[in-house]
Amino acid sequence: MRVWRTLLLLVFTLWCAGPCVALTPATDDDVLRQFMWQRFTQLPKEARPKIGVALSAGGVRGYAHVGVLEVFDNAHLPIDYLAGTSMGSVVGGLYAAGLPTEKLWDLGNHITIDTITPDFNVMGLFRFLFEKKLPTSANLEKFFENQLGNIQFEDLPIPFSCSAMDIKTGERVLFNSGPLAIAVRASMNLPGVFAPVEYRHRALVDGAVVDYLPVDSVKQMGADYIIASVTPFDFFSKTPSTILGYVNRVSDVRAAAMIEESAKKANFVITNRVLDTGTLELNKLHQAGEVGVKEAFKNLPALQEDILLYALPYIFKK
Repeated sequence: MRVWRTLLLLVFTLWCAGPCVALTPATDDDVLRQFMWQRFTQLPKEARPKIGVALSAGGVRGYAHVGVLEVFDNAHLPIDYLAGTSMGSVVGGLYAAGLPTEKLWDLGNHITIDTITPDFNVMGLFRFLFEKKLPTSANLEKFFENQLGNIQFEDLPIPFSCSAMDIKTGERVLFNSGPLAIAVRASMNLPGVFAPVEYRHRALVDGAVVDYLPVDSVKQMGADYIIASVTPFDFFSKTPSTILGYVNRVSDVRAAAMIEESAKKANFVITNRVLDTGTLELNKLHQAGEVGVKEAFKNLPALQEDILLYALPYIFKK
């Protein structure tokens, strides 16, 4: 018998003394866990530990977070704080604003490169070759405004933050106030692919460079228990065949070390291994999301057990 089950069974039996029917040997872990989980989810927000979720970067691979959030919704897992980087900021920002996961799945059917930039065309190529200007990611900002209006961080139903990097100083820039749309655009503004976002006297690029998995960010927001949803790099499906590919691979290896360090600070990690998927292969968004559903569902019993152990003092507080 596992330690968690022994502890919960003991506390449950003591708490039930009197009106409850004693557990029989036929009662399995699932029955016990679901009883306890229902009691936990019914606690008022102020009477339980605050749950935070950190959504990693990962380009298209990061759409796995949609599947993870859907499983959390179905399990009635309360989310009190949310932080995201790059694609994690796109998914997290929309979800924090109140869009249901059904809507996020639907958006995945319509997102194309034109949703992000107006410059992947003949005129954009002309500007790149002759004016030496990178494409702009301005359309992503417009996409957010079309979905949510000019919503501010302060208006979000779930407190949210996202990160970008100032390319001039190398500093991490944390967004948790002001307009949401431009902050998310900056957080997913791929360096070397899109021109830096000029905002508040800074030149901003993708936050994955400095905060791939924003566990520290969600902890600073006030989370007691942190769940990390990670989309790690796929180093094995494809071997780089260009100079740019090799340069990116070196950057990816460094970022992988960053992920490992951040993941150690989370209470629970869900690893979504989305294979053979490039950063901007937008036709694979749903494929990535399905990986998230599979991984979150597989890890859900262990996650519930871990949260319940952490929350025991709250659950049985008289």
